[in-house]
Amino acid sequence: MYARFLQHPWIVRIVPVSILLLLGLLWGGVPSIAKYVIATGVHPLSYSFWILSIAASVLITINFVSGRRLPPRRHIFFYVVCGVSGSALPTTIMYYAVSWIPAGLMALLIAVAPIFTYLSGMVVKVEKYHPLKTLGLLLAFIGMLLILMPESVAQMKAPVWAILLGLLTPALYAVNIVYAALRRPHSLHTLDLSVAMIIAAAVTMLGVNVLFAPFFQLWNAEPLIALLVLYHGVLTAIAFSLFYYLIKISGALFSSQVAYSATIFGILIGAYAHDEVLPLFVWLATVAMFAAIWFIQRARQLTEESQPRNQ
Repeated sequence: MYARFLQHPWIVRIVPVSILLLLGLLWGGVPSIAKYVIATGVHPLSYSFWILSIAASVLITINFVSGRRLPPRRHIFFYVVCGVSGSALPTTIMYYAVSWIPAGLMALLIAVAPIFTYLSGMVVKVEKYHPLKTLGLLLAFIGMLLILMPESVAQMKAPVWAILLGLLTPALYAVNIVYAALRRPHSLHTLDLSVAMIIAAAVTMLGVNVLFAPFFQLWNAEPLIALLVLYHGVLTAIAFSLFYYLIKISGALFSSQVAYSATIFGILIGAYAHDEVLPLFVWLATVAMFAAIWFIQRARQLTEESQPRNQ
């Protein structure tokens, strides 16, 4: 009876959309949480360490409960590269940048990762050319020009260097995606990769934090700050798991639309939590960026569909 209920057409349609919106809410709120916590004096390096450590602990627990073993140790170099380029470095940069720029703008910058993925793919010649991809790049460039307009920068009180720093986050995400696609061992399960890269990132950030920043004692923090850090770490692990589940049930193309929902929620949460009012040029840039992402994703779909079935 329960299995038949889950297979009902209405349920099959509503579950992926619900997960997509939930992921947008979870990821969209991250810049606002980070902005608030770091403003209280928590160093970005310490914040990054705690978020990754908590997320790693939750994912290890999920693995243990589900009966899975820890990822094989023979791929440790791959884990470290993915952990640093896909988690430790981009998230830490985001925490630095969001202390200078609006959280809603940071959410928009993160969403352009598919554009950087295309550029990275072109460099290593794994992306197929399509005119729509060129149009997408043009729109993305226009979007960045709108964000960097003197009027936009002045109204947001966001230094240009901090905006450009924020762009390194999606750029590193893209590099990580391309690297993982090229070097990932065929036998490595996606869940194993996510667990291993989070563990590698947490261990890396522990060393960096000890060497270069005052260590934040979470157990001595104010209750609200401690709860926000714990919440952020747990939601990171949950969002990872939900995203991979969404890919499993709906495919990568549908799942990639989380970029839209995360941006919209990020802007709304930033407006509510920090009284942010983004300039008109940034809203126009958001439309341009969304169009750019759509064109690139549509071009990918078309180039994949044009390939012979037996390949």
